[in-house]
Amino acid sequence: MKVISLSGNSKLRLKNTCAAIGIFDGVHRGHQYLINKMLVTAQRLKLKPIVITFFPHPAHVLRPDIKLGYLMSLLDRFLLLKDLGVEVCVVVHFDRHFAKIEPEKFIKDILVKKLGVKAIFVGDDFRFGRQRSGDKILFEKLALACGYEIHAVSALKQGKEAISSTRIRKALAEGKLNEASKLLGRNVFVSGKVIKGAQRGKGIGFPTANVAYEADILPAQGVYIVNAYLGHKKYPALANIGTRPSFENQISKLHLEVYILDFKKNIYGKHLKVEFLKKLRNEKKFLNIQSLIKQIRKDEAKARQYFV
Repeated sequence: MKVISLSGNSKLRLKNTCAAIGIFDGVHRGHQYLINKMLVTAQRLKLKPIVITFFPHPAHVLRPDIKLGYLMSLLDRFLLLKDLGVEVCVVVHFDRHFAKIEPEKFIKDILVKKLGVKAIFVGDDFRFGRQRSGDKILFEKLALACGYEIHAVSALKQGKEAISSTRIRKALAEGKLNEASKLLGRNVFVSGKVIKGAQRGKGIGFPTANVAYEADILPAQGVYIVNAYLGHKKYPALANIGTRPSFENQISKLHLEVYILDFKKNIYGKHLKVEFLKKLRNEKKFLNIQSLIKQIRKDEAKARQYFV
């Protein structure tokens, strides 16, 4: 998949595209539903399927006080879009200048002139342009004159509620891993580069990979059975999300540590993807190292049984 950055002075010109527009943080089932509809139409009309997304998140620019966290890194978003069959992802640099663009100008100058859209897919509640004044009604009003089809897609629901990134963030915050996975349409995962830690795990016989995770939202603190991916290779593993209470007195940023079973390679600097399968227990503080080792052995036995 080709990734194109679009800023205000870009001279980009695409032709004959079919576009899905949105943030798509998490690329959850609702996003997949909309994007798959776009892909079917692109094939029918013989158009190039593209996704148009925005970075940073508009909320980070317009409402930084709410501190909205990303479910995944931009790179992971790209990889999931590629897996769906998207050929081009256009990343619009969102800043206060872009936020002031009149919605009609966004349609005519950016979508039609620069990106060559012939068909557009958005959620039916999609808002855009200055003061979020653009909506599906404006898309419909300009469709004939600008030469595009507009498809405003109703949100996919699970239960009585729409599937949304907000709902997934809430599920993860409440420790509802299974619910988050159902909304995503896949297991929850977090990825990042393996960095050097204090090497305490190695010292007690359980070497862990410390992951500098790139998402803002993690599953609840605790110990999990996970799959660890290095490239396309999958390894059974345990992961701990927490503050290392047995070693550190002060509450700090959450750490993600992964103990890969029967694995001895040096992977510092490598990109590790951690896929959460089952929570075993909450994180706890142990009075001594012997108690910690005893518990890790129990956790390891449960993980090995899980993977049999």
